[in-house]
Amino acid sequence: MAALSTPETLEYGAVGVPTSSVEVKLVDVPEMGYLHTNNLSQGEIWLRGPTVARGYYANAEETDKAFTSDGWFKTGDVGQWQPSGTLSIIDRIKNLVKTLNGEYIALEKVFSRIGKS
Repeated sequence: MAALSTPETLEYGAVGVPTSSVEVKLVDVPEMGYLHTNNLSQGEIWLRGPTVARGYYANAEETDKAFTSDGWFKTGDVGQWQPSGTLSIIDRIKNLVKTLNGEYIALEKVFSRIGKS
């Protein structure tokens, strides 16, 4: 658990405020336009703290992909800080595919349209 909604911080679309045992930072994903310098700070959610796993059990390859040498876990989720101090998850990095013309599209949208046709 990295964030918690309390009665004081409850708002639609937000996962809450960071818990005291976890550090949270948003790391720029420039190819997708998610930057900490945007009007509302955006980026990939990275977590670190004693309650965050240190790696994947018996899977060094995946651990090396998902964790930095200084202990940050790269979640693959794109977050946005709200003016209230809460964190919202607004996108997912791994679910996007870059087209030949450089545009990113979400696979869920493609599958949804295929399913409707």
